[in-house]
Amino acid sequence: MKQLLFFGLIMFQSIAFSQIEMVSGTYQFSFEGSNGTFGETIILHPNGSFNIHSVKKLDGSNPPEINAYGRGTWKLDKKIVYFTATDADFDAKFTLNLNHTQARFHTKSHRDTTNREMATTIQIIKSDISWLVGRKLIKQ
Repeated sequence: MKQLLFFGLIMFQSIAFSQIEMVSGTYQFSFEGSNGTFGETIILHPNGSFNIHSVKKLDGSNPPEINAYGRGTWKLDKKIVYFTATDADFDAKFTLNLNHTQARFHTKSHRDTTNREMATTIQIIKSDISWLVGRKLIKQ
């Protein structure tokens, strides 16, 4: 009985850890227009922390480049990634607040046996930052 319980515990931990490893990584969104570029990069670390960098470069604007940074923690529940930040995560450089932000994780199903390529993405579905909602970031 102890061996069965030990085996079950090991299987549960390996499944939970493999899901976090599958989600963690660098996700990017970028857009190039006729008068500039903008984009976001979110790095989901396996230890449950994240960093976000948002950049906007517009021709003829003052200042010519705007950078915003944020950090905090993330957790995965089913296919939804929840972002949270505490007061310790904010300072002069890290000003983006991703509290109440949720993203949906998309990947090719393990049951899909076709040869089609499908990029792993996260899409922001809810956020207090209005320009971030709807963004689909592709895993690099």
